[in-house]
Amino acid sequence: MKKQCFLAVLAGLSLGFQVQAQSSADLNTRLQNGKVLVDQQKYELAMAELLPLTSSATGKTFAADAAYLYSVAAAKQKKWAEADKMLTQLTAEHPAWGGLPDAQYLHGHVLFEKKEYLRALNALAPIQGMQEEVANIKRHYMMLLPDKATFQYLMRQFSEDATLAKAYADKLASGWYTAQDRSHLEDLVRKFNLDRSYLQRTEAVKKNEYNIAVLLPFNQPENRVQVDKKNLFVTDFYAGMAAAQDSLQKQGIRVNLFPYDTRNDTALVRKIMTMPELGTMDLVVGPIYKNNSTLAAKIAQERSLNMVNPFSDDQEILKGNPYLYLMETSVATQGQRAAAFAYQTFPKKTAVIIYGSDKDDTVFASSFRNTYISLGGKVLTYHRFNPKVGSGISGALATTNLKDLGVLVVKSNALNVATGTIGYLEQRASKVPVMVPQAWLEHPQIGMSQLDFLEMYFLAPKYVDLENPTVQRFRKNYSSRYNLPPSSFTFSGFELLMYYGKQLQQNGYAVPLRLSGVQPGVFYQGVGYMNNASAKQTQDNQYLPILKLENGRFLVVNPVF
Repeated sequence: MKKQCFLAVLAGLSLGFQVQAQSSADLNTRLQNGKVLVDQQKYELAMAELLPLTSSATGKTFAADAAYLYSVAAAKQKKWAEADKMLTQLTAEHPAWGGLPDAQYLHGHVLFEKKEYLRALNALAPIQGMQEEVANIKRHYMMLLPDKATFQYLMRQFSEDATLAKAYADKLASGWYTAQDRSHLEDLVRKFNLDRSYLQRTEAVKKNEYNIAVLLPFNQPENRVQVDKKNLFVTDFYAGMAAAQDSLQKQGIRVNLFPYDTRNDTALVRKIMTMPELGTMDLVVGPIYKNNSTLAAKIAQERSLNMVNPFSDDQEILKGNPYLYLMETSVATQGQRAAAFAYQTFPKKTAVIIYGSDKDDTVFASSFRNTYISLGGKVLTYHRFNPKVGSGISGALATTNLKDLGVLVVKSNALNVATGTIGYLEQRASKVPVMVPQAWLEHPQIGMSQLDFLEMYFLAPKYVDLENPTVQRFRKNYSSRYNLPPSSFTFSGFELLMYYGKQLQQNGYAVPLRLSGVQPGVFYQGVGYMNNASAKQTQDNQYLPILKLENGRFLVVNPVF
C-alpha cells in the first residue's frame, strides 16, 4: 500500500469470535476482496470482510495482511480506536511480517491523531528505511502540540531526536520563548547544529526599512508590474499596496516592495520561494491560488518566513504553521464574533441557527453555536438545509417560534433564501434580531425600506463606508491617476500594507511577527490579530464589522473604539 493510504488512519476493535476453518483459497479470495473494497473506498464493507481473517486462527499467511488492510480502512473513516487496537495486535503477533514498517508508520499516525504523543513516538522509533517520512510526520504533529509542558516531557524521553529538537526550537521561536528558555535553546542549537538565527528570533529587530515580497499572478511578459485593465483584481490589489507604500513613506516608514510574477505555475512558485533572496524578506504576501499558496506556505514554514495570504478566509490552512497569517477574518472567527455580539447585545439569550449546505455555511454555523453556548446562551434550533432542494428556507422557518427568540441566524448567500426569509418576517411584522450575510445587500430584488423595517444585522467582513471623506478623497485621486475607480481589491491591498508596514515599524521584525491588537484601518473598520479573551496572538483578522440600517444609512454597531 502506498504511504498516502496511511494519512487518515484510526483505531481499535474488540475481537472475540471463532473463525471457522476455511481453505487457503477461500481465505485468499476473501483477503483480495477486502483489498478491492479498500481501493474502492468502501471501508465499512472492507472492515467486515477482513475482520475474520485478522484472527491468529487463520494462520500467519493471511492474518497480518488482513489486519493491516483493516487498519487502513478504519483509518480512512477516522475510527482511531479500532485502528489502534488492530495495529497493536498486528505488531505484537507478527514481528517478522514484511510490511511491519508500514504498519508502524500507520500506527504512529493513528496515535498522533488520538493525541497519544508518547505512544506515537515509540511506535515510529523502530522504523528503518523511512527516515524522511518518519521525520515529516513527527514534525507535522509536534508542531500542532499546544502544550509546552507536554513537549518538554517528550523532549526528555527522546533527548537524541533531532526532529523533535528542531520542532521545539521552532515552537520557542513561535511564541513559547521566555527568558528562562535561553540556556535550553542554546543547548539545542549547539547539540543539533541548528541555525544560530534561532537565538536572534526570540527578540524583535528594529530596522530602517523593511522588505516585502509580493507573489501574485501578474501574467505580464516583462519582469515588471504595470497597472492596466488586464487581470484587474491582481493589478487593483497591487495598486492598493503601491498607494499604501506612498502613504507610509510620508509617515517616515520605509517599505520596499519586490513583486514576483507567479502566473498560475506551481513550479515557478517553488522556484521563487527557494530563491536565496527570499530569505532577506521580512514578509511574503501571496501567492493566492490554492495549490500555489499551499506549496508556498510549506516552504515558508521550512525557511521560517513570515507570510500573509491576502484573500483566503479558511482557517484550516493555518494549522501547524505559526508563520502564516490571513488578512481576512476567517469564516470560523466570523461565527465566533457574531455569536459574542449577539449574546452581549440582545436581551434574550436564545438563538435559532439555520444554515445552508455550503462548507462556509456549515463552518460559520458550528462556530456560532459553540461560542454562543459557551457564553451561556441556548440554541433552540440548529437546522441545515439545501437552498436548492424542496421547501428550502420556508420549511426551515416554518417551525421557528419568533415570540420568545433572542436572535435568528440565517447563513446562506442564496437569493431565494434572502427573499424567503425577508418575506416570512414581513408577513409576521417581526422585530426579532436577524443576523445574515452582507451578500444579501447585493440582491437588487431586496429594497432598503424592507431592511429598514426589520431588525436586520449584516455581517460585513470587508465593509468600506463609501461616504467616508477619506474614502471619497482616495477614490478621486485613484480614479484621476488610473482612469478607473478603486475596487474592493484596491482597498484590500492598501489596508494590508498599511497594517503590516506599521506593525513592522512599531514592533520590529520577528519570526513569527509581533502584531498588535485590533485597531481602526484607513478604509476598513478594523484590523488586528489579538484575541483579547486569551491575550494570545491569533493568525487571522479578529474583527468583524456588523452593520444595521437605520433611517436609510448603514451604521457599524460594533465599532473598534
